Amino acid sequence: MTAAAGPHFINLDLEFDSAVDPAPLARHFGERVCVLYCGAVGTGFRLVLEAEVDYAARGDVQRLTAHFLRLLETLPPALRAFWDQGRSRVFDYGFESGAAGTAVCMRQLDVDCLRRIAALGAGLRITVYPPSPPAPPANRHEG
Repeated sequence: MTAAAGPHFINLDLEFDSAVDPAPLARHFGERVCVLYCGAVGTGFRLVLEAEVDYAARGDVQRLTAHFLRLLETLPPALRAFWDQGRSRVFDYGFESGAAGTAVCMRQLDVDCLRRIAALGAGLRITVYPPSPPAPPANRHEG
């Protein structure tokens, strides 16, 4: 998107911090997620995921949230215990701020989603990025 675009939802990342390597959790989710990062951070480890969903759901906050909730709520007991022992569990909703004078961007999670997130011991974060700079014009060679 360019700086002239209005504010819009970009993505939902699921971030998990733990004292031990979260690779087994990432492997369990398999192709239902895209692993953005899985490795050491400071004195612990971090796993950052995006949902692998059909293209139509990419901009649907409710559907992306439900996808992660289903994955987490159906974890086998050992992996659920691992999740529960994590240092931090966050649903991070990313938005681009857009240019002044453009339409407002509003997304809503229903009460059921919020209860399910809380029941998983997870927090909710809103990240607002500045607008992307405009793309440079393509070079045109006349000849």
